[in-house]
Amino acid sequence: MAEPILSVRGLKTWFHQDEGIVRAVDGASFDLEPGRTLGIVGESGCGKSVTARSILRIVERPGRIEAGEIWLRRADGSRVDLAKLDGQGREMRAIRGGEIGYVFQEPMSSLSAFHTIGNQLIEAIRLHADVSKRAARARAAELLRLVGIPRPEQRVDSYSFELSGGLRQRVMIALALAAEPRILIADEPTTALDVTTQAQILDLIRKLQEERDLAVILITHDMGVI
Repeated sequence: MAEPILSVRGLKTWFHQDEGIVRAVDGASFDLEPGRTLGIVGESGCGKSVTARSILRIVERPGRIEAGEIWLRRADGSRVDLAKLDGQGREMRAIRGGEIGYVFQEPMSSLSAFHTIGNQLIEAIRLHADVSKRAARARAAELLRLVGIPRPEQRVDSYSFELSGGLRQRVMIALALAAEPRILIADEPTTALDVTTQAQILDLIRKLQEERDLAVILITHDMGVI
């Protein structure tokens, strides 16, 4: 078996509230191998998304990692425990998006309604690569083409509310891939989509995984999706 690209050991993420402690994640352990898919499935509220957000260190207060290790094997072969990094520090910001891409659950709330999808892609690209705005725009159109959005050169100037649910989800995947990560976390990527569109999005993730040798964490409440 290949050495895991991500190893989570005894992860505990708790929320300290006035009413008491909510143990959202209480001892999760798993390995993610290069080029493979790990499914995390469970009912709403069981801690699936909190587990994923813990990996990226984007758990909102009052939640915090209480214990555990999150070992990432980086592109240069070194290993780093993400649980020990400053969530807002430079190294973690470089890993977030750069080595681990995240497809958020709700495209309408995750995408800005005030900026074109092209501008949002350009910002993500330039955050991790020293390229001109013109080159980033060309890359944005390339990413939209990669995820199957028709007329990508025109779509870069569209706003999220002008797109269907399926196209918005494809934009979310494009954003997650903007910096060419080695790991893709897809958090309920087919929620609120019809069955046909669900199948198209899952096929797209599978295709991208094969083409880019991505390791994928797929989070869902739906055993059919798994």
